[in-house]
Amino acid sequence: MAHWTVEIPTRTPGEQPRTGVQWFTYPASAFPCRRDVVEKVREDVDTETAIRHRAGAVADVGAIRVVWHDDVL
Repeated sequence: MAHWTVEIPTRTPGEQPRTGVQWFTYPASAFPCRRDVVEKVREDVDTETAIRHRAGAVADVGAIRVVWHDDVL
């Protein structure tokens, strides 16, 4: 199944930038354009669940990396 993966650099408050990474995965069928994925990530990154998963680290949404995966076997 084709999908997008999104890598978001994170940092623990008070530490040097980019101390970790948070990943999101979205199906290509729901988000056909990269722009749609970026908009969705901007919504999802500030949810309570996302913040809890990264243990309160700050997400650097300006430095996200979006990659398309076409899993044709």
